[in-house]
Amino acid sequence: MVIPVDKQLHFFSGGMLAGMLMPLGFDVAWIVCLIAAIGKEVIDGMGYGKQELADALATMVGATVVVIFTLILR
Repeated sequence: MVIPVDKQLHFFSGGMLAGMLMPLGFDVAWIVCLIAAIGKEVIDGMGYGKQELADALATMVGATVVVIFTLILR
């Protein structure tokens, strides 16, 4: 199974954003990533790209992985 590059970019972007925000707390990092993922898809829906739920999910999976690993490794 090949994961499309677009979904990989969303995954890594969510992970990087969450990683940068983790010093503010895991809940803040996850919620900001959720807002960013939904906001990006809303903007795409306004004609700036292709709106896809899978993109938002890929972003949140990346953010969730980073948040969980950071909590485990504390």
